[in-house]
Amino acid sequence: MKKNSVPNIHKPLSVRVRRQKYLLLMLLPGLIWYILFKYLPMMGLGLAFTDYGFRAKVSFIGFENFRRLFNSAIFWKAFKNTLIISMANIVFYFPAPIIVALLINELKSLRAKRVIQFLIYIPYFFSWVVVGSIFVTLLSPSSGLVNSIIKLFGGDPIYFMASTTYFRPVLVSSYIWRQMGYGAVIYVAALSTVEPDLYEAATVDGAGRWMKLFNVTLPSIRSTIVTMLLLNLSHVLLIFEQVLVMYNAAVYDVADVLQTYVFREGVLQGDMGYSIAVGMFTSIISLVLVLTTNKISSRFLDEPIL
Repeated sequence: MKKNSVPNIHKPLSVRVRRQKYLLLMLLPGLIWYILFKYLPMMGLGLAFTDYGFRAKVSFIGFENFRRLFNSAIFWKAFKNTLIISMANIVFYFPAPIIVALLINELKSLRAKRVIQFLIYIPYFFSWVVVGSIFVTLLSPSSGLVNSIIKLFGGDPIYFMASTTYFRPVLVSSYIWRQMGYGAVIYVAALSTVEPDLYEAATVDGAGRWMKLFNVTLPSIRSTIVTMLLLNLSHVLLIFEQVLVMYNAAVYDVADVLQTYVFREGVLQGDMGYSIAVGMFTSIISLVLVLTTNKISSRFLDEPIL
């Protein structure tokens, strides 16, 4: 080894920063965003223990806001709706991008792979306002494509967006349609790292397509699957924009979630202290879900992420 070839980890911090300055500059916008919108707002958590709102004087009230939310029937209904909608999103959405990625991976044509990835990735760039408008148009009882097909077969039109029976399936379907391409692209990238030698060895051992899938492909991308599961669970209780742009008074009983409840209480009613308390409770439950999932993963799958 040459005298001046010192390993990078043993060089002074200033030297390493200077050598990586352009990479660090690329991280700067994301770091600033996290500081402004994730960390600085935590300074306001203390307001959950006050009666802060549209009033001249703010008083410390201890745990009164938390007692109020635990005794609120509306809060518990919103909590129940949040769990049902979020878990339905995970149960029905989570396998979808994996399946799509596996199907794309089976294609022999590189051009076909790129075209399909592009087509299924496009909806991810649509805002929830656009997605909501698309589904409202498709499901319109008078002129929507879905109800036109129903009437074509002799059925009566269904007002999906105002039905307590169909609204949750509409939410889940729109979530899958918008998010599936993003997850599929990540899984396709993970599948490209699987060693071809593993498939060759499995073929020599007489493994068929399904055996290769369960013994080579899925175990090879297990870390990616667990990471994506944790990312989904981290915001499982934080659904807001999708519901806000698609729900209406007719479906409040099945669609009102914690974040829309916080929005109404904090922004519309001006009861900021109480809404911050509800938001803090929601964040704590989300943290518990993530830590529990990580613990289960490290114990049974030997794949801790955190």
